[in-house]
Amino acid sequence: MKISLEKLIRKETDKLDINICETIDTISYAYNEYKVDSLVNIKGKVLRTDKGFYLDTDISFTIIDNCSRCLVEVKVPIEYSVKGFLIKENFDEDYFEDEDAFLYDGQEIDFLSIIEQTIDFEIPQKTLCSEECCGLCQGCGANLNTDICSCDESVNNEEDNIDPRFAKLKDLFKND
Repeated sequence: MKISLEKLIRKETDKLDINICETIDTISYAYNEYKVDSLVNIKGKVLRTDKGFYLDTDISFTIIDNCSRCLVEVKVPIEYSVKGFLIKENFDEDYFEDEDAFLYDGQEIDFLSIIEQTIDFEIPQKTLCSEECCGLCQGCGANLNTDICSCDESVNNEEDNIDPRFAKLKDLFKND
């Protein structure tokens, strides 16, 4: 997912329109690999400005994550805008203080790298298959949305469900 900036660099044009629709298998974020379930759509433009090249794009795709309660795979649509300056390695941070800045190699933009840098606020912290998700049974691990729990009542009773290594601690809190 790279796009050449050659026309902007040679000053043949002041604006480069971007319309990319490509397949990506996975996206890495925070030591996790997210499977991408749809085409990655990138629409926007790169403009020549007084400060350099300015990127203004809209990005959309769908990832597959697991429900935080029942661990079922869930499709999560991701849509967001990326705006900022494209810069080479040596730059003055104060010059771009109020704007986002993305490194490029001098000839082309790597959009996969930009997506991995900007996706942090777009992936939900807690993914749910539905608001009514019942999750997994703490005793037997059954998905309570689709299965009937096979535990007996004693497993759900906290008094009987104490780790034997900590059973003596229970006596410390008894008031006689």
